[in-house]
This record gives sequence, structure tokens and C-alpha cells, in this order.
Amino acid sequence: MPDSPTPLKTNYHHGDLPQQAHQLALEILREHGDAAISLRALAKQIGVSAPALYRHFIDRESLLAELAVTGFEALRERLLAVDQSKPRRALIDIGLVYVSFAQDEPNLYRLMFGGRVLPRGVHPRLDTAGKAAFQVLEDTIARAQQAGYVKPMPLALMTAAAWSLVHGLSQLTIDGHLPSAKAEPHLAEGVVTLLLDGSVAEDEQPHKDTAS
Repeated sequence: MPDSPTPLKTNYHHGDLPQQAHQLALEILREHGDAAISLRALAKQIGVSAPALYRHFIDRESLLAELAVTGFEALRERLLAVDQSKPRRALIDIGLVYVSFAQDEPNLYRLMFGGRVLPRGVHPRLDTAGKAAFQVLEDTIARAQQAGYVKPMPLALMTAAAWSLVHGLSQLTIDGHLPSAKAEPHLAEGVVTLLLDGSVAEDEQPHKDTAS
């Protein structure tokens, strides 16, 4: 099996080049990590000149930022797919989906949250994509809190706590310090349930304000 990807065909439409480079870079990222990505090497594999590729990506970091945008968009789609009809279960499931994404895409996940490589404030599209994914988590926590399943703490603080839990668990599992969900299926759910207020039973209905 060859160590490097087979060069792609040189026939391409001008508008296809960014997508070709993006897809090839994503494949390299998944297999080898972001350190293996080079614009000049990508151009050679695609069969174009380096300046042709630099017209679409001004530098390596701009390409990495677009890969991270793809990651946040994919994460957001998975989070949005969680059934929100039962707020307590939704909060647990959204945490499980988050951890599952990290385990499915470890190198992409590392890039998405690698502030050293892609610092905040430098790539606006990346910041926007990250906030959009984070918003799904915050909205889920807000619904669970309104239903009485989460302690009545400030929403921003509760969201930060939830994110810290799932992100920490994700990082520890993909780095091999904790078992994956496949090896220890109850670990992730056990961690996520730490967010819940045990005074409210799972089958209780949300408290309604009867004041007029």
C-alpha cells in the first residue's frame, strides 16, 4: 500500500480546484494529522502549480481553517439531529453525540479545538461555525433547565460546565487516557449525567408557571 495518496487526474474545472484540495487535505488530516498538510504537496498531488492553489488559499492556515469549518458544520448537523422532545434525554444524547463525533474524527476534532494552530479571532468563518455548533448545546441546556432538569445556575455558566465535561472526556478518550464509548459504553453517559439535577425524576413533567 503506497505511503502517499495517488495523484489525482489533472483535468479539472477552475471552480473545482478548491474543493479538490479541500477533500484531499481532509483525507490527509484524517490519516496523518494536520502537520502532514502542505499546499505545495497538495498542488503536486492534484497536478497543478502551487501558485494556482495559492490563489484559493493564501496560506496553509487558511486551508486548515476551512477544514475546521467543515468539522464544526458536521458537528452541528449531528447535534441538531438529536431528538429534543424530552429535554432530559436530549441533554444526555447531545453530550453522547459530541463525544462520538470526537471519537469518529479524532484528528479533525484536534484541529477544530487546536487554538495554537488556529487562534480565535483570526478566521471569522471558523469563529462563526464554532459558535453555531456551541449554540445548539446552549439551547439544549436552556430547555433542560426550563424543565427543571438542570440546576438554576446562569445559562452561560451551565453551558461552559457542560462543554468542559464533554470536551474533556472527548480529549481524554481520543488520546487514549480513557476508554472509548465502544469499550466502555456507560462512561460517556455517566459523565454527562453529572450535569443533571437529581431532584427531578426522568419521567416528571416540566413545572409550568400558572401565574397569569
